[in-house]
Amino acid sequence: MLIANEAIDSILKNNENGILCKLDIEKAYDNVDWSFLFIVMQKMGFGERWLGWIKWCISTASFSVLINGTPKGFFQSSRGLRQGDPLSPYLFVIAMEVFSSFLKRAVDNGYISGCEVKGRNEGGIQISHLLFADDTLVFCQASQHQLTYLSWLLMWFEAVSGMRINLDKSELIPVGRVVDIDDLAFDFGCKVGSLPSTYLGLPLGAPFKSVAVWDGVEKRFRKRLSMWKRQYLSKGGRATLIRSTLSNLPIYSMSVLRLPSSIRRRLEQIQRDFLWGGGSLERKPHLVRWKVVCLSKKKGGLGIKCLSILNKRGLVHSGSERAYGVGLWKGIRMDWDLVGARTSFSVGNGRRVRFWRDRWCGDALLCESFPSLFALSIEKEAWVADVWDPLVQGGRGGWNPCFSRALNDWEVEEAELFLGCLHGKRVLGDVDDKVVWTETKSGIFSAKSLYLALEADCPISFPSSCIWKVWVQPKISFFCVGGRMG
Repeated sequence: MLIANEAIDSILKNNENGILCKLDIEKAYDNVDWSFLFIVMQKMGFGERWLGWIKWCISTASFSVLINGTPKGFFQSSRGLRQGDPLSPYLFVIAMEVFSSFLKRAVDNGYISGCEVKGRNEGGIQISHLLFADDTLVFCQASQHQLTYLSWLLMWFEAVSGMRINLDKSELIPVGRVVDIDDLAFDFGCKVGSLPSTYLGLPLGAPFKSVAVWDGVEKRFRKRLSMWKRQYLSKGGRATLIRSTLSNLPIYSMSVLRLPSSIRRRLEQIQRDFLWGGGSLERKPHLVRWKVVCLSKKKGGLGIKCLSILNKRGLVHSGSERAYGVGLWKGIRMDWDLVGARTSFSVGNGRRVRFWRDRWCGDALLCESFPSLFALSIEKEAWVADVWDPLVQGGRGGWNPCFSRALNDWEVEEAELFLGCLHGKRVLGDVDDKVVWTETKSGIFSAKSLYLALEADCPISFPSSCIWKVWVQPKISFFCVGGRMG
């Protein structure tokens, strides 16, 4: 989805035009031809043993038909992959690799142009198609010749694989100004779409600061509430439903889109009204501040996730090192510093860690802890390996930072602290440097640890184990928490 939006934005920024073909594969898993699949796997290098296992897995299944609720008879299929089988997605991807190869060859021979996404240094990459399972996007120019060749390619793929494109559900979406899009869609055999559209459940080609992008999320909120409206639920049960359902509904969208403040307030308002007023969202007094309610149970809250922190966690989790591009990438980049402040380096050979500007020796950067020495340093961008001298101290190795002049008397004390900070640190030539996440004992990043790190601190000690870890109903625990909150 990120790449698709980047490609659309590149076309619009360059004042170009093109067509985005959004293709729907008809009954994708059910029509895969087995002989085609086995030939493709053989070409990919799968051995006879592997092919035998796959043949046995997909060809020995039997099916039965329900007649008046009772299964009658069994029959075996001759094609297709079973829905729900954990092996089926992998086999389907292998089959779709042939379609991807068709498109790549068409681009290489000039029959389909695709879209060029330019980078910071004017170097770009060519994007002709994006495949995720059976969700298919094809980029081409607004040309009758290219669409005709694409239709031929789809027929060839159907002939060899058995998978057919459902043109009734497919769309031609114009990107930029395309004057004859209706005629092109009529000749291609599908309908005309428009931007913004959806791809993989997220907006495609939409302005990411627009609140209209989030209308679907709010509708899902209210749809779930309508299902609970007629049920009598205690406050403890409502809190459980918010934690398990409502708070999780926008997570997918928040992993790539920055949540506008107005939408966040509306979604939190729905949760607050449901918690205190029930499914009908009655306007009853809110007895505790929402900020306190969203604290973890250990800190005296109800464990309901805060949407703003969830949004930051999601953007960081899908973060990119790209500081340019569409607003989507920039929104992700805005929260990347949250990770940098909670990471450090474990030095191995020291070839990828900067001596002064990376956090590897203590909790602070050396350039910030010792600003006077940093100002005197000759190589301010030196790597750790450059400052380490393996020949000093009789071959045991030691640190040898280079300064522009000899130190004055008032700088000696800071130099002693500097050397004390480096004491015990060594460079290991046969070990690679690695990044360490400081919020977990294992040093491995997790989204949960980032959320807990971003959560507001609560200085009040709270007996959470006495309230939440005993075998009582949730409404009683809720009552105890409410009484403790005042």
